[in-house]
Amino acid sequence: MPSFILRTARRAAGLLLCLQYALAAPVVAAQEKPAWLGLPLEYAKQSYAFKGGPAVELERVRVLTSPAIEADRVWVRPDWSAWMTRFETQKVRLVAGAVTARPAALSRLGRVDGASTKRVTRLEFGSLKLLFGDTPLQLPAGEMLFADDGALTRIRVALGGGVSVELVPREGGRLGVLVQSGELRWPVLPAFRLDSMVAQGEMTDDQIVLDRIGANGDGGSLSGVIRLVSAGKFLLEGDLVMNSLRARDVIQRLYPRAVVDGVLSGNLRVASSADSFDGLGRAIAVEGTYELKSGSIDRFGLLEGMRRSGSGVVGGGLVRFDQLNGRFSGRSGANAQASFSNLVSGALRGASSFTLDPAGALRGTVSGSLVLPGGEVVSRRFVLSGKVDAPTLTAP
Repeated sequence: MPSFILRTARRAAGLLLCLQYALAAPVVAAQEKPAWLGLPLEYAKQSYAFKGGPAVELERVRVLTSPAIEADRVWVRPDWSAWMTRFETQKVRLVAGAVTARPAALSRLGRVDGASTKRVTRLEFGSLKLLFGDTPLQLPAGEMLFADDGALTRIRVALGGGVSVELVPREGGRLGVLVQSGELRWPVLPAFRLDSMVAQGEMTDDQIVLDRIGANGDGGSLSGVIRLVSAGKFLLEGDLVMNSLRARDVIQRLYPRAVVDGVLSGNLRVASSADSFDGLGRAIAVEGTYELKSGSIDRFGLLEGMRRSGSGVVGGGLVRFDQLNGRFSGRSGANAQASFSNLVSGALRGASSFTLDPAGALRGTVSGSLVLPGGEVVSRRFVLSGKVDAPTLTAP
């Protein structure tokens, strides 16, 4: 019984301190709007609760910036560390449910507009809905951190899978964006598996630009710029640079058991549009140029075909080359187009233009030339068919 009485007394004392020193009195709230971060505050209902300690519970809260920042429910607690060290009663910590805001409104919290009845030191939220153009971005739980004067300094969110996002208020209604990740597979770029990534940029009410992207994976690196616009739907485009990737790893994620290998570099442009952020990975268009060095194509009978005369199917073989250059383009669920030129393998030269269907079937042509010991050059053209794991050359 004594321990029960002691716990009850402690809870009651904590609640009294919370109400007396940290929170605005209901009478004052009724006469004058409270202000947080120098901005007026409205709420529909106030009550008292325990939320990790004694707290005042506010329902349907609106911080009156333009447009308003809304929270379905907020629990207000005193900043006990400030009270114990400085006997400061103005600072509070908040726990919120779902928060809804536009990026420009959050950016405005990065400055203090005037006097405040309360200075927020930290806000933990259960979810954050960013009103991004016409299509909201739903983020999971995170926290907002504030400076001593009450101005917002940063927003932190963990997206799961080792991906974290940090937003920092900037002038002009913008938020600085920092995205960091460990191992990552993004459906918009299904060919790449990244071991680590850092992307920096800015966000406005209808656009995100990540203009400093650096990622490592597949033995090389990926860099570039990605833009995401909300204009009735999500519109994404990116310009990326591939540098020294393992070609076999990249190609096999698109076409299993592919026979091409080498060191892959190049440039690619990616574009997608969808009604939701998650849908961007289902409607992708890509195009670009590439270079393969120190590579090989297995089961590829170009050299055998150049040595033989007559028509018919040419046998396979392994063709090694120092370098080749090419182009590619395609979109989700449709045929892809690709080509290569300047294949050099000793006395052999080669080039090709072909299409690949979603199942990996090939259709196109291959041209080759072979310099004979006497200096004579033999040139031939072949029909390319089969699949990416077993290409077939046929001499007409």
